[in-house]
This record gives sequence, structure tokens and C-alpha cells, in this order.
Amino acid sequence: MMMVTNSGKAQLVVNGNRETPSTGKLLRLLIIGAGARGNAYAQAVTKLTNACIYAVVEPLYGKRAAFGRKYIWRDGEPTEGQSFEHWSDFISYELSRRDRKRRGEPVGPGVEGVFICTLDGMHAETIIAMKVLNLHTMSEKPLATTLRDCLNIYRTLQPPQGASPKALFSIGHVLHYSPHNMLLRKLLLEDGAIGEILSIEHTEPVGWWHFSHSYVR
Repeated sequence: MMMVTNSGKAQLVVNGNRETPSTGKLLRLLIIGAGARGNAYAQAVTKLTNACIYAVVEPLYGKRAAFGRKYIWRDGEPTEGQSFEHWSDFISYELSRRDRKRRGEPVGPGVEGVFICTLDGMHAETIIAMKVLNLHTMSEKPLATTLRDCLNIYRTLQPPQGASPKALFSIGHVLHYSPHNMLLRKLLLEDGAIGEILSIEHTEPVGWWHFSHSYVR
């Protein structure tokens, strides 16, 4: 759930958790993949909400360090639980941290949510592996590159019969609810502005960078 305060900043509120004492922020978030999308989400979270980016998973050291300096540890050094080379490293750390916390040992804070910003073909294995932590999850689009992977994700995220989901899951189809698309839908489908629609030809006005980027998909 998101709400807007008098200051104009969006507040991310999940299951009534409205404050994270150690940071003064509402939610601590993990970014998996410090590329263009990971940076875009980190920038939006940092500038437009009172949540914070707390940890990063990125295999390339230079990108991981640059991301951390920009959004997490700034001029200092990463503390325990903030910098990881692979998502499996984070899972191992977080399971250990939770176990130590249950035993009453002093531990650092964990994260409440995760952004999956890896390459498209890696989404499925990352999402399925992260399920063990029951974090609120936002996956960058597409969800996966095969129907089998999509179905595997769906089955993995299903709660036991009769139970409610413990965490939110969403996919970053960011234009579905953009103002211009919502207005266009209203004009065409609800208002009938041009009468009955018999067919549609949609040509997406993409730039050259979209075509070059498609080689990673």
C-alpha cells in the first residue's frame, strides 16, 4: 500500500509496518541487479518515498560498489548484510541472521522487500529461490521468458490451501496505469469517443536504444 504525506513524499506501508526504527524509514529494501533498472528503482525509492535501499546484490564489483556509494553506504563502507555478489549469498546470510536473532544474539536489521532487476532469463530462478524469505517482491518485466517458468513462479508463490499470502508480489509493467493510457482506455472503452472499435493497429514509438537492448531479451 502507498500513501502520500503532506510533504508530498509517498509512504510505503505494508501490513501496517509504518516505521523502521534503525533508519527512520518505513521499509528497508534489497536491489538484486545494479544495472539500469536497479538504479532507476533505487533513485525513485530514495527521492520519492521514505523507504530506503538497504542492500544490493550484484556480481560485478565495480557496479556493486558504485551503487552502494550512491544509495546505501555513501562515503563509508558497507556493513554486514549490505553487499553481496550473488542472491544465494544473501539468502544464506539472511537465514543465518534470522536464526541468530531467534537465539537472542545481536544482529543487524533485515530487509522487508526486494526488487528483482536481473537479466530477463534469470528472473524465474531468482524469484523462486527468494521465496524462502517471504519478502515483498517487485519483479521487473517480463516475469519470465518461458511459459514453464511463469507457471513455476505462480505455483511457487501460491500460499498453502486456505492460507493468505504472507507477502505482496508485483511485476513492473509501469505503463499499465500511466495517466495517458488510463485516459485513452476511458475515452475508447467507456466514453465511446470514436464509436465502436472494429480493429486496432498499434505501432510503439520506440527509439534505437530499444532495438539494441532487445538483444539481451
